[in-house]
Amino acid sequence: MKTAEKILVVSLDLFNQRGESNVSSVDIALELDISPGNLYYHFKGKEIIVAALFDLYKEQMDKVLTSALRETLTIEDFFYFLYLVLEKGHLFQFLYHNQANLAENHPGVAKSFKKHLRAQEACIEKLLSHFIANGSIKASAVQSLQIVEIIGLVFTQSANYYALKGQSINDETHLYKGLAIILFAVLPYINLPQGELHQLQEAIATHSLVSGLVDEAPRTS
Repeated sequence: MKTAEKILVVSLDLFNQRGESNVSSVDIALELDISPGNLYYHFKGKEIIVAALFDLYKEQMDKVLTSALRETLTIEDFFYFLYLVLEKGHLFQFLYHNQANLAENHPGVAKSFKKHLRAQEACIEKLLSHFIANGSIKASAVQSLQIVEIIGLVFTQSANYYALKGQSINDETHLYKGLAIILFAVLPYINLPQGELHQLQEAIATHSLVSGLVDEAPRTS
C-alpha cells in the first residue's frame, strides 16, 4: 500500500474512533510512525484528508446507487441495496457524527454531503415508484415520501442512536437493526405473497440477506 493510501486508511480509522475534530495531523503522523513533514508532503493539511475521504465515500456510494438504478430489483434486492448504503455509511461513519462540526470546519465537504444525500433520496424515490407501479408496494405519493424520510433518518441517525445507548456499532448487527426498523415502517405497504414476505423477514432477522445486486465499489481496507 502506498503512503498516501495508508494515510487515508489510518485517518479514517482514527476519525471513526475518536471523531474527526479530536484528531490532528500530528496524531495521524504518530499513528503511522512518519514525520508530520512526510504527511504534509502527501496531504497539505487535515482538511485535504477529510475531503479525500469524502470523495472516496461518494465514489463508493455513487456506484451502489447507479447499480441499483440500472437493475430491475425485487423487494429483497431493495433491502440488500439499503444494507449496502448502511454499510458504506458505517465505513465512513465520522461523516455522520457531528454535522454542525462538519459544516463549520469543512463547509465544502458539508455542502457536497448534503447534495449527495439529496441524490440518495432521489434514488430511493425512483425505486419506490417502480415498486408502486408493479404493485409490490401499495402507497400514495405522500406515503412514499414519508417512507423515503424514514429511511433517510435510519441511514443518518441509527448508528449514533445505538452508540448513545452504549451498544456496539462495530459489526453488522446494528446494520440489520436499521433494516428491521425500515421493514417495520414499510411492512404495511408491502404487497407480496406471504411466503416471500416471510423469507425477507427471516433473512433480516438471521442476518442472511443476499441479492443479485452487485456491490462493485472498492473498499478502503
